[in-house]
Amino acid sequence: IDGMIPGCLGFEIVRLYPDTGEERCLAAWVPFKGQRNPRWIPQDTGVWPVQKTFWRDLTMRRRRDSIDLRPEGEMIAYRVRPVGDMKPGLEPVPVCPDQVVDGKPAYAGTPRPLGYLGQGAVSPPIFLGQMFGKARVAFTNGVLSTQWMSRALAEAGIKVGQRDKIRAELQNPASKIRAYLHGDVPDVLTSLMKRAKAEGGTVRLALYELGDDELCDAIVAAKDVVEVILANSGKDDQTKAWDFGNAPFRKRLRDAGVTVTDRLFNNNHIGHNKFAVYRDAQGNPQAVMTGSTNWTSTGICGQSNNAFIRDDPAIAEVFNAYWERMKADV
Repeated sequence: IDGMIPGCLGFEIVRLYPDTGEERCLAAWVPFKGQRNPRWIPQDTGVWPVQKTFWRDLTMRRRRDSIDLRPEGEMIAYRVRPVGDMKPGLEPVPVCPDQVVDGKPAYAGTPRPLGYLGQGAVSPPIFLGQMFGKARVAFTNGVLSTQWMSRALAEAGIKVGQRDKIRAELQNPASKIRAYLHGDVPDVLTSLMKRAKAEGGTVRLALYELGDDELCDAIVAAKDVVEVILANSGKDDQTKAWDFGNAPFRKRLRDAGVTVTDRLFNNNHIGHNKFAVYRDAQGNPQAVMTGSTNWTSTGICGQSNNAFIRDDPAIAEVFNAYWERMKADV
């Protein structure tokens, strides 16, 4: 757009599925001034439009009303239309969600009927998937502070503030909440080890933190094809114990026969690495996995993180040489 649209209150955004013709208006949780959403029930952006010129599709794979993920591999596009207060001559914006939930109004405050201020625009089609050429990327859904997640925890019998119960839920491999939060990231983190077992290759892994049972078990399962450089975690806030988080997992790896090199610091410096190099059966670096995700339950479930793999021998060689320098420097 070239400038302000007279009377514009925001934008209705609709996700389009070109292959099927399906349309789905995006969810919104933030009401107009004078309205409140105490139960955190989503409305369409036709009820509460996006009131900025930038936005995120928070339910592209995450569903607005459950802890299930939509499948990937679809083509999508977006239609964006400006909306304003309804007045004669405007096409009314439909109100799709139920305005009464469990016998009560879905939100507090007077509804604000809206009308379209123009036809808007449609984006080019976008492929919804993890693969981009020789790269694969995944993101966590880990934003524990949201009202939506508070409701999901409550449905599991967990109250906000019950840290031990929340921690146990995030560490439970059978938890649907855990699976929802970590998305496809654990599979990306461990996929090079699975590849090494299948193709006769090896993996060189460098980690700052290790604090998740499922990820630790994946390393143990690949003990014959993986070497690990594991740094020390920081001091525990309560006990002040050094390497409090990593120590039990370091022991588990060693007890299981995993080749582990300790990279330990006795000062405030940290070895903030989280990458893996895949080498083929001839020992040639072929691919690298890295990203922002620490290998802990918090890293994959309680924060917004990413992980990606790149099949690129040149880049893999750079990471492999760095891994060798780290090992020589301990």
